[in-house]
Amino acid sequence: MALPVAEWQGRTARLWAALEPALRERLAEASLHDAVRLGCDLLRSEQEEEAALVQLSLQAPTDKKPEAASWYREQGNREFKQGRYQAALRLYSKAAAHELPGSPEVSVCFANRSAALLHLGHFEVCLEDIARAESYGYPDRLLPKILLRKAECLLCLERLQDAQDILRVLENKISLDGVMTAHLTRLKKLSELKVKLGEKERCPEPAQEAHGGIQGEPEIWEENSSISGPGDGAVVDKKPVRLATAFFPVLSLLNHSCCPNTSVSFSGTAATVRASQPISSGQEVLHCYGPHWCRMRVAERQQLLSQYFFECRCRACLEELESGVKSVLSIRNSFCCPKCQTPMQGEGDTLCCSNEACATSASRDHLSGRLQDLQQQIKKALDLLRVGKAAQAIKMLMKCQMDARTFLSPEHLLMGEMEDHLAQVYATLGKWQEAATHLKKSIEIVEMHHRPSSVETGQELFKLAQILFNGFAVSEALSTIQRAEGILSVHFGPQSAQIQELQEMKACLSQLPRNILQRT
Repeated sequence: MALPVAEWQGRTARLWAALEPALRERLAEASLHDAVRLGCDLLRSEQEEEAALVQLSLQAPTDKKPEAASWYREQGNREFKQGRYQAALRLYSKAAAHELPGSPEVSVCFANRSAALLHLGHFEVCLEDIARAESYGYPDRLLPKILLRKAECLLCLERLQDAQDILRVLENKISLDGVMTAHLTRLKKLSELKVKLGEKERCPEPAQEAHGGIQGEPEIWEENSSISGPGDGAVVDKKPVRLATAFFPVLSLLNHSCCPNTSVSFSGTAATVRASQPISSGQEVLHCYGPHWCRMRVAERQQLLSQYFFECRCRACLEELESGVKSVLSIRNSFCCPKCQTPMQGEGDTLCCSNEACATSASRDHLSGRLQDLQQQIKKALDLLRVGKAAQAIKMLMKCQMDARTFLSPEHLLMGEMEDHLAQVYATLGKWQEAATHLKKSIEIVEMHHRPSSVETGQELFKLAQILFNGFAVSEALSTIQRAEGILSVHFGPQSAQIQELQEMKACLSQLPRNILQRT
């Protein structure tokens, strides 16, 4: 509702300019009470002034506009993310003013505003907005967020018993629902608030005037999703990328092998070498310079290793070069017969079905073209996901899978990638069970190519742990966390960010009420 403030100010300025200088000086020096009294006496007539104000107001629409509310809420979201909480506060107030009375979106506006108030340290007013959000029908699935915010305000105000009651309500809600829709950040916050409450009960301290969370950590901003919208929780796709070249004199003493027995991780300017498999006394400690037998064929590895001015004669290279047998990587990433799905074979331009009863042949170029087209379709599906068209992305990925099964080996890495992409889409929608099903299929293919103890398998298990955690599959999540932790600690060390997150997930799950742990 854009009121004509500028026009009112202009009218006032013109009236002020028309006054005699002595009268302006008298008004300027008068108290507020006297200035109002004198100002009222100076008005030519109440009817005339009222008519002027009505005429000005007619120039500005004052109806509520839900589309304006949405725009103000989005702008408030941007300001909030930039840490400009005062600006966000004003925008959320405008959004609330434009929402229709009784609209459930009003509750979201008040919840948004309460988050900005918390960061500004206005704890009492924040509690008032939380109460408004609850009274206007704030969505039940989002209640854990404002309950945590309420408990945080109460702790900051030293109302410890009230804070304890709210945390107990939240834990009871988890027990009764049998499902926890909160993500890692919320469960971490619950754990932090319980710790903080215990500390305050043991050793009372003055209320903090901190701007933000009790631990000084930024909260995940989810308030501005539509009420029926998805949660956040997209699967993170992590792939190794070569960033730079560095010189480590001691590390350089290790010889290369395409099937190494160590794993190297970097932290700043320090490199740490860990055994990735048992190394016997007297056995050589081997490191991979990049080309790995699980990721590249022997010809590709030899070409890349030429920059180091030696010819690799490791076990993996010798087996492929001397036996003349195709690598496992080549077999698994092969084309299959369009008719009987048996692997195709051949070295020339024409590939033949390995099933003699079928004897179907196909052009290598034709199958390669189909593969390129498939990759383009997958890319389009991911583009749809990025712009929020998840349903269309799922439909396109399913179609890609059907097409791929007609000419690619079931163990082809691209088959696993499509399962991974589907897991990502379903996780974005908050459909954790479907996401876990697809990711498990992806992990099966990754393990075939890279081994169960590889860093690639560890990364996939890390993603599965996140999905199971968000889906509240407690028992399976704990076992997956344990396995992912065992693999990734070898490759990245116990202090890595991923290991820390896995441990935080495990701690949060372990602190859930006993009846929930037993039921799941």
